[in-house]
Amino acid sequence: MISLRYHIVSLVAVFLALALGIVVGSTVLQEGTVSVLRATSERVRQESEKNSRENVALQQEKARLENWGAAVLPELTQGRLKGRPVVLVDTDKVDSGLRDTVRKALEDAGAEIDGQITLSDQHLALANDADRTAIAQLLGADAGAADVLRTTLARRLADRLITSSAIPQEDGQRPSDLLTGLQDAKFLADLKLSKPITAGSDPFPRQGSSFVLLGPSPAAAPTAVAPDAFLVPLADQVSSRAAGAGAVAGVEAAAVPNPNSWVIALRNNRPVSRRVSGIDSVDTVYGQLSLVEALQTSLQQGPAGQYGIKDGAKALFPERTAGS
Repeated sequence: MISLRYHIVSLVAVFLALALGIVVGSTVLQEGTVSVLRATSERVRQESEKNSRENVALQQEKARLENWGAAVLPELTQGRLKGRPVVLVDTDKVDSGLRDTVRKALEDAGAEIDGQITLSDQHLALANDADRTAIAQLLGADAGAADVLRTTLARRLADRLITSSAIPQEDGQRPSDLLTGLQDAKFLADLKLSKPITAGSDPFPRQGSSFVLLGPSPAAAPTAVAPDAFLVPLADQVSSRAAGAGAVAGVEAAAVPNPNSWVIALRNNRPVSRRVSGIDSVDTVYGQLSLVEALQTSLQQGPAGQYGIKDGAKALFPERTAGS
């Protein structure tokens, strides 16, 4: 008869054998796994270091190309807009650095920046009764829906921009001029004019002026007034009135997201995009070259063009033609 002690000894032996097998097997498996992981880790480390070196080299090459482009751009555009009066139109959602970049590119090409009209995006939203009442009184319209008032404002502002008229010098005359009226009603965040224009000795804008409309910065674009609510209608109204005299272009920075891009909204409006050039990366050297060449082409009665890297762009920059 098999005793209880035999059963216990047998069970203990079995469990000891299992434990020994697990320990031995896991040790062998662990050593193999560690070896594979070490090899993989070393390969990843080497690839990471290689990619880092390549990224540094690419960044250095990019910086050299940008510096070279910035150095040669003035020579490429010199004299192309010589003596041409230009007006910048934007909102306070535009980054001042972008505005300065556009101004410098135009001035390097010989353009004369007569003025900068910066609308207040907050007031332009017409989100409260006070703003709607104020703009309605200024426009001589009914204080209705915000979109109707903005459309009326775009039309009236376009009328003023293609009408050469001296800036009022007397306080009592300011409400009669839409620009000074908008300024006094706080709908303009800024109005910068050249000294002769400010003094009233020169009209504003001058005959044959071109207009560059700047879109909001990448960070501000998502919260700005929608492009189709003001900038596109304004571009439409100004370009239809300035046809044959001045040129109109719309610009923005390359980093503006596509869903908030005013240049893409411009391109999606086919009739307007046939009259207004759109440059979606004007903060780059090729974007600034595109702006100058697009204005020059339009002033020579050529077609408007869409340039850059975003949806609807026909080319990175305009093709060079004989005499350009």
